[in-house]
Amino acid sequence: MKLKRRPTYGAALDRVARDTLFGTSGDFPRLVELDLDALRPRPDQPRRTFDEAALRELADSMARVGLLHPLLVRDAGDGAYDIVAGERRWRAARLLGRRTLYAIVTDGDPDEIALVENLQRQDLDPLEEADALARLMDRHAYTQAELGAAVGKSQGQVSATLRLLTLPARIREEYPTSDKRVPRSVLMELATIEDPARQLALWEQARAGALTVRAVREEKAAAKAPRVPAADPVPAVLRAVDRISRSLEVLQASRADLNSDQRSRLAALRRRIDALLG
Repeated sequence: MKLKRRPTYGAALDRVARDTLFGTSGDFPRLVELDLDALRPRPDQPRRTFDEAALRELADSMARVGLLHPLLVRDAGDGAYDIVAGERRWRAARLLGRRTLYAIVTDGDPDEIALVENLQRQDLDPLEEADALARLMDRHAYTQAELGAAVGKSQGQVSATLRLLTLPARIREEYPTSDKRVPRSVLMELATIEDPARQLALWEQARAGALTVRAVREEKAAAKAPRVPAADPVPAVLRAVDRISRSLEVLQASRADLNSDQRSRLAALRRRIDALLG
């Protein structure tokens, strides 16, 4: 009985479609040079804010060493290309007055590609990342575990990031303009507090640079600690009544004349006791 030989790795590679002119594999990235005017930003891209000073630094870097990473684009079919990843590079090139840029054309899911590319470069703030994750989850009906697998994060990391969307609207609006004094770790801890009023109070401390992760955790621990029941006030009040009663006996025995203010105070005390007794 003759055994069949298993195909070798080299033979498997030979079956991959190859470009007849250059000999490259069929899935080799398609690199093109595009006019800047043919490129357009996607309105739903993950990044929401662009720091002008940082853009100028990027433009200066591109002027010195050129474009190190091509943009990722998607053919829009009308002579234009949507920027999937690399809008900051496109904006910097415009600052430099460049006419063209190199780009790789992709057919992949633009939302996933844009988010993963930004996450790998640590190019998003926490709220931008949370918004992008939520859009992906809604668009593809992902579970948190499936979403994590798509973007290279654990289910726990996805859950913690999505929780940022539950922060009060004021915090979400002010964070992008807070000069980034608030660390990501502090923002994540704030999102785990259930009381919105307490979140806002701590947010003021965070914006002032006076809040740490440890302080937020101590705050949560104190909120969860069992409250000591208040002492019964009745015994203390009755002891005070006994003292007042003895003083009233002395006052009555002295037959002292009371002025109008003293009489008013005693009358007010009587009314309060009447009200207490119903």
